[in-house]
Amino acid sequence: MQLFSPSLSGSHCSTMASSSLFLASPIPSKPAQRRPLSLPSTTSVPSSISAFPRSLRRLPPNPRLVTAVAAVQVEQQDSVKPAAQPSSPPPALPLRVGHGFDLHRLEPGLPLIIGGINIPHDRGCEAHSDGDVLLHCVVDAILGALGLPDIGQIFPDSDPKWKGAASSVFVREAVRLMHEAGYELGNLDATLILQKPKLSPHKEAIRTNLCDLLGANPSVVNLKAKTHEKVDSLGENRSIAAHTVVLLMRK
Repeated sequence: MQLFSPSLSGSHCSTMASSSLFLASPIPSKPAQRRPLSLPSTTSVPSSISAFPRSLRRLPPNPRLVTAVAAVQVEQQDSVKPAAQPSSPPPALPLRVGHGFDLHRLEPGLPLIIGGINIPHDRGCEAHSDGDVLLHCVVDAILGALGLPDIGQIFPDSDPKWKGAASSVFVREAVRLMHEAGYELGNLDATLILQKPKLSPHKEAIRTNLCDLLGANPSVVNLKAKTHEKVDSLGENRSIAAHTVVLLMRK
């Protein structure tokens, strides 16, 4: 049997050899052509932006620029100030409430005056005036209801003319201011706090004198007295305090 044909030994073999060589050799490829990078000029930006959808044409705001513009606007607004308007008078309220508080240190050898009444005791209030703790807090309550400064500002202890002055002078001035503002006393409730002496024997005399100073009916003036259960300076007979609440009514 003939395994090899002589006819294949010539040109056919050379053809196969050259085909194998052609397949084995790499095929040269053309180098990729790169387009030159061109940056759009400032005049071409609008046309390039117009190629995008309308929703993407608006660039996000610059936070620094927005802040600077807002600051300029605020400065311009501040530079143009409206003309000052005259202050309107306070409203004429039908009712006004005020609270007063006062405390004085008790010292031996001084008179103890409460509500304008001299109370027998071995100690009295140390103060620039007569140290009447009840009348002082009544004055503060009336002034507070009227929206006025406190007793220390109207009758300062730095003024020599109030040295040793009777506190009834302060009450009469507070009542005058009350009527001047168009109000009258609705009712008054006061609480005295002291360990000694007992005020039960003197309560009516104190309340009567207080009503006279206020020009009020006794039915609208209430007075209470309490101890401090031997706690702190009040309970140790080293000080005395008072609270007062007043209701003022429009005339």
